Amino acid sequence: MNNTWGLAIAVSAFLIQFILYGISLSFGIYVIELQKEFDQGLSLISSIGSIHFGIQLSTGPLASFLMRKMSYRKVCLLGALLSSIGLSVLPLTPNLPYLIVFYGVLTGLGYGFLYVPSHTLSGLWFEQKRGLVTGVVTSGSSLGAVVFPFIIKNLIEMYGWRGSMFIIAAVNLQLFILAGLLRESPIQREWKKTKTRTVNADLSESTTTIFTVHDVSENSNGCHGSTIANGRSSQETRKMVKTPLKKQKSTLVLLQLLSNGPYVLFTINNVLWNIGSSSLVLLGPDYYTKIGLSLTQAATLLSISQGTTVCGSIVGALLMNHHSINRCVLYLSTNFVGGLCIIALTLPVLHTMLALTLVNSLLGLAFGISLGLIVAMVSDFVGSRLIGDGMGYLTLACGLGCFIGPPVGGYLKQQTDSYESAFYFAGLSVLLSGIVLLIIPMRDCFIRSNKYSISSSKPRENITK
Repeated sequence: MNNTWGLAIAVSAFLIQFILYGISLSFGIYVIELQKEFDQGLSLISSIGSIHFGIQLSTGPLASFLMRKMSYRKVCLLGALLSSIGLSVLPLTPNLPYLIVFYGVLTGLGYGFLYVPSHTLSGLWFEQKRGLVTGVVTSGSSLGAVVFPFIIKNLIEMYGWRGSMFIIAAVNLQLFILAGLLRESPIQREWKKTKTRTVNADLSESTTTIFTVHDVSENSNGCHGSTIANGRSSQETRKMVKTPLKKQKSTLVLLQLLSNGPYVLFTINNVLWNIGSSSLVLLGPDYYTKIGLSLTQAATLLSISQGTTVCGSIVGALLMNHHSINRCVLYLSTNFVGGLCIIALTLPVLHTMLALTLVNSLLGLAFGISLGLIVAMVSDFVGSRLIGDGMGYLTLACGLGCFIGPPVGGYLKQQTDSYESAFYFAGLSVLLSGIVLLIIPMRDCFIRSNKYSISSSKPRENITK
């Protein structure tokens, strides 16, 4: 029965990512149309998508907080409601500020509430094959980005960008059904039982101590409390003790994450990685049309990149299960490949459909492998118990990168009247993300070399003696 539900949750999480990322990652197609209608600069228009991605990912800690207060299913249903409202209003918006509020903020907030619980829950249902399952689920986001650019492009040609938004909003309503299928995993039920026993033990100790002092004070005054009074005192005491315990736990979790060196480095890595990747997603389609490609070809390249990302997610999931492969080294290697591919897009010799297809395929493969490794690496760094909080704060860092990348890239393009500076900025950001993460395997090699030198020196000391 658990296997059946686990499969259902995995499929639901896959389809949730298919829809929400299919819509989000195709916004670059809308950037071209919005420039024609509103006659605004690329930096301002691209900021709509960057705010959307930033809010979507920055809601990680808030989503994690709500996941502790209510079920994962309810958080996802709230996300489906907010995103549906935001997309339904978009066709009626008269100017860019409305697009920023309803698409950037409201829809982004809803998608954040959908992504974190569904993605985390899919991993919790599969303890032994977590890497494989999360890799397959993550591929749903890329598969959605393969399909939706063509759908949106055809809808825009038939109904205009406003009419296409009505249909996209209707598709988004399916998220209510998918969110309703989610349920807590067996390991979460075990955590609840353990937590209840621990809290009850803490409460009983605190209550006993307080009542001992209370009784002593009463006896010293020569009076005794009634049973009803003691009952009221017990309830008040439990409330007084329980509130500090919750605050202490939240503070302790944050301190544990901040004191975890590898996790902090991985967080910085994701900020830089998202600066580059979000710039490419939102500015790429417009760039392709500027170098002479048609809108259909631009949509095709976007789909090819995301299609190979699907393959990369699955490849990454398969590779991470091999004990001989270092996940961290594999991940940072994809950062270097991705950064070089983004810079290579600026080379005029590669401005043919065939060459751009090859570069985007390699780029998507590198991005896919890294995406498939994220949840497993967070689990390696912080453990299974903190994976929800770890993913929450990590997505906050990713959101920060999305806030920075596209507007800065658009500004550089406006100032230089060329996309080269924007793509250099994006590529170097991704390369730097790999350099930051390189500290972890270098540290591990240094520790291993020290242990080897110590162990190899001991026999020599004994021989000398």
